[in-house]
Amino acid sequence: MNPLPIPIPTPKALLLLGARGAQHDRVRRALLANIDGHRNVIELESLARAMGLDSDALEHLRREGLIDLPE
Repeated sequence: MNPLPIPIPTPKALLLLGARGAQHDRVRRALLANIDGHRNVIELESLARAMGLDSDALEHLRREGLIDLPE
């Protein structure tokens, strides 16, 4: 049985999180800040839903180049 993927932030994400006045809204930034290489996709999707984000919030971050999802 393969473990669930654990998303990791990209260098682009780390720059965005460190920048003042970043383009992302607060809730999406909060989700991105919780992607720390320890929480798996199920935990993060649950967190995203609790924050009021869409179920595909992680996929949006991946497409923007902000997280990597190792397989």
